[in-house]
Amino acid sequence: MRFRFLKQRSVFLIGTGIGFILPLLFALLRNILVTELIIDRDLSLWQPEYYLNKKLHHEEIVLQLWKKVNKTLDHVNNITYHAWLAAQNLKLHKIDLDEYLYGPQKGDNAKEIESIEWNWLRKKASVTCIVFVEKLKLGKSIKATWGRRCDNIYFFGHRLKDANLPIININIKIVSSWQLLCEAMNYIWNDKTADKLQWILFVKDDTMVIPENLRYMVAPLDHRHDFYLGHPVVLWGQTYNVAQSGYVLSKGALGKIVQMFNTTEKCIKGGKYWKKEDYYLGKHLSFLGIRPSDTRDQYLRGTFHGYSLQNLLWGIAKPDSYFTRAVYPIKGECCSPISVTFSASESDKMHTLNYLLYQLHVLNSESRFGNIRAKVSVRDEDVWKIALQEEFNITHLSDISSDVYYEIWHSRYSEPEQLKVTKNYRMTPDALNCLLANYKAGNSSTLNCKTKNIIDDTKN
Repeated sequence: MRFRFLKQRSVFLIGTGIGFILPLLFALLRNILVTELIIDRDLSLWQPEYYLNKKLHHEEIVLQLWKKVNKTLDHVNNITYHAWLAAQNLKLHKIDLDEYLYGPQKGDNAKEIESIEWNWLRKKASVTCIVFVEKLKLGKSIKATWGRRCDNIYFFGHRLKDANLPIININIKIVSSWQLLCEAMNYIWNDKTADKLQWILFVKDDTMVIPENLRYMVAPLDHRHDFYLGHPVVLWGQTYNVAQSGYVLSKGALGKIVQMFNTTEKCIKGGKYWKKEDYYLGKHLSFLGIRPSDTRDQYLRGTFHGYSLQNLLWGIAKPDSYFTRAVYPIKGECCSPISVTFSASESDKMHTLNYLLYQLHVLNSESRFGNIRAKVSVRDEDVWKIALQEEFNITHLSDISSDVYYEIWHSRYSEPEQLKVTKNYRMTPDALNCLLANYKAGNSSTLNCKTKNIIDDTKN
């Protein structure tokens, strides 16, 4: 008996030891592999610095991915946004925001609006937005805010329905988040608007997107080539763009991944775990030779952010793997002026950011147009005269004082504090004559006119 007890106890201890030791060994091996795959080993780059009180940079923003495209395309001397414009014989010029918003409208105003940079870019770089909805309230907020600025937008969900949000539910059993992503890619690729696809943005419903900045980023690039943009990290030796900050595929890259997974059976086999669809996508794209691009600007500031703007501005207390395992770590300031995404986990925050970005105007000039009082067709002192003409058909207004005007008006309407119009009553011409006669005779009392000459329509 004792031997059997010792044997069972030994088996238990050995099993417990293996259960603790093996995970520790796997974690150690992963750290070793990941450390060697980090492109930049400067530990200072892993720590986001406090954003405020930084020196402002006013020169043109140049993205790192543009520089790397230059090295691969010999026929292009310099791919930057301004160089791309110059190649089309175009040049930017600043406008007076005060005059544009509040100045006098010109005859060719419609043509001028079309030439505004953001509107012109919308015709040059088409952005299709794919939103994976988990909370209906956030999905509705996206539809009401930044979703309107996408050229086309799709809302995908799993067992979600709402009359005010056009959610696409895949009519098959979904076994993993990768399958949902895979089916969504196939859906838009085979949709009737697929011929308009150029740049496809994939985000979760807690993401705030600035489509105009994405168009600026991709405008100098060819959507027919393979591009995979976002915030890349390393996990288990694999680089991929995290879904937390959203990611972008060019039409060329999307076509290849859809061709690789063009059936439901292939989508199911491509990945079996939930919440790891971004990892599987990066793995499959890597197999196709497509790897994440460096989306930082020339000052190594990020453009795709998986944290809220508040956290990024005030600093992250405990940076997690999002920062420590970043393939292209940020340096110094957190955010580029042409940032594309931020996290917005609550509906009100999304609406607040939308207001600050698109509706609040800061006029740094003298603002001469914005401070001019709006023109009105009728002066304030003439409003009561117009009322007499329209309500009582009185045209001889020169000999009517404000007191008589009040009595005339009060004879038709009840006390102001009641905020009700007296129904079924009208003033006869004799009542108006009586009021005017008393006024000319110097009689301030108009009570008799009011009581004697108001008749009740209901008695007729």
